[in-house]
Amino acid sequence: MTNELHSLQIDEGSDENVMLEEINEFNNNNNSSLLFERMENNRAEKRGRVIDDEEVWTEVGRKGKVIALGTSPNGITRIPEEQVEVSMTCKSEKLPKQIALARILKHENILDIIRIKYINSYKVMLKFSNNDSAEKLIQCQYFIDKEYRCQKAYEVGVSYGVIRNIDLDMNESDILQCLESAIPILGVKRLKRRNFENGGFEDSECVRLCFKGSSLPPYIYTYGTRIKVDAFVFPVTQCSKCWRFGHNYKECSQNKIVCPKCGQNHNNCESTNFKCVNCKGRHMALSKICPIYKKERKIRELMAEFNCTYKRALTMYVQPSPQHEGNQDDSFLDYTLHRTTQPENNLTYAEVLKTTTEINVEKTYRYAR
Repeated sequence: MTNELHSLQIDEGSDENVMLEEINEFNNNNNSSLLFERMENNRAEKRGRVIDDEEVWTEVGRKGKVIALGTSPNGITRIPEEQVEVSMTCKSEKLPKQIALARILKHENILDIIRIKYINSYKVMLKFSNNDSAEKLIQCQYFIDKEYRCQKAYEVGVSYGVIRNIDLDMNESDILQCLESAIPILGVKRLKRRNFENGGFEDSECVRLCFKGSSLPPYIYTYGTRIKVDAFVFPVTQCSKCWRFGHNYKECSQNKIVCPKCGQNHNNCESTNFKCVNCKGRHMALSKICPIYKKERKIRELMAEFNCTYKRALTMYVQPSPQHEGNQDDSFLDYTLHRTTQPENNLTYAEVLKTTTEINVEKTYRYAR
């Protein structure tokens, strides 16, 4: 019994010793962590750099778009409308210059003009801060009497269509009188075509119609007969002075004459090393393979398809993917200087079918025994 009690006390003592050892180990770990934190806190701070007032950095970030708020007479806060751009053109005479135009605008009480930009002598762009002032310019009777055409840059005031197979003996006024349309017809113009025999132009059977508004009617009527109306695609205008696109010789603002072959400042020369003034390619400025010409042609097709202005069609234009450029001189073999004379074959269809036949004579040899 005494031995069993002694062994039990030893076992209890051993368990108590194990527990004490674990508690001491836990306390030692806590003490070490506390000591480490105390050492970290007591560590001397790094000496900082003395900041000079002239070397203070200021963090600059991009600011958002600031919208100017206004207050209406009723005390309601409003946001100004988007800026509106209006184009003013005249075909018959040059537009007045800046001071004269500003005097006219002030006399007609047309205000809120932000910018006036002259494109050429016959076209000017005016930017307004609100739509009301832009509409006032468009409806101004002074400019209407002067036959100035004013319209918004992204809006179309008229639409153009073309009808075909019209009698050549009818003039434009007679054509206008015999046409009926749900949309008012503002003007009629017979189109011209080139006469390759004399090098001039002559009347064609196609007539261009100008309709009021931005919608083009699919059909019009004449004496109860329906005539189809196709969208009119404006040709690409190219200046014969600077050879740029978008204007003619009359509206050109440059004073120097440019050669269409080499691109230098002189008249047409006899050079065979072509250089385009638009894309710097190895072709003449008149070439239809010029990528700038193709772009202008595509933009005018978009204008006819969606009945929009040049500015809006330019936003819809998607540039084609680049292709491998070969030797561009091969594209001008049809030009007179590069044309190679080839023998003409004037055979008829019957002569081509005729073939010379050859009689094969087979010789046989007999061998004597």
